[in-house]
Amino acid sequence: MKQDMEYKKRELLIEAAKKEFLEKGYNKASLRNICSQAGVTTGALYFFFKNKEELFAEIVDGPLAGLKELLAKHFKDDREYMSGMDSVQDIDPDHSDESDMFIEYIYRYRDSFILVLNSAENTVYENCVDEFVDLIEQSIPVMVSGMKGYTVDAYMSHWMAHLTIDAFTNVIRHVEDAEEAKRRMRPILNYLVKGWIELVMTKEQ
Repeated sequence: MKQDMEYKKRELLIEAAKKEFLEKGYNKASLRNICSQAGVTTGALYFFFKNKEELFAEIVDGPLAGLKELLAKHFKDDREYMSGMDSVQDIDPDHSDESDMFIEYIYRYRDSFILVLNSAENTVYENCVDEFVDLIEQSIPVMVSGMKGYTVDAYMSHWMAHLTIDAFTNVIRHVEDAEEAKRRMRPILNYLVKGWIELVMTKEQ
């Protein structure tokens, strides 16, 4: 029974913190307000979390780690799919299934991702978007390495990585419904895939 009560207090704190961070951002969020909204004492908060940063991390760390794992698997699967191909023209430009997969995951934790995008100033997460751009950039040469005679244009790869992340972040910020986000993102990602094929993957001379 005591464990159940402690678990409930912890969950109430997390939900109250999520609301406070979404409304005010990390810098202006008040631990006193969070405790008041959760109906617990500040002592209870410090029993579970060392400080405001650790409380913020509790909300965003898991979803971010899960998305990085999903991306890593996606690039591994694509490398296997492209391995041995003779031409980029053999790549299917329709990536609607992958688009839906990412949107489903992101919207399961949309509040957490909105916090990272809009409310992470002065936290270790404030450069998170750039980290995902870097992750894509680093993954592309590995993915293309299985194709015969193709290299990656580094400049265009960086540019396309930014465009891809910007497309997702724009949808996440402005489209609240997951099904609507899927509908919007499918043609955008298919368009971007064609850009990757035409601009990034270059045939060796």
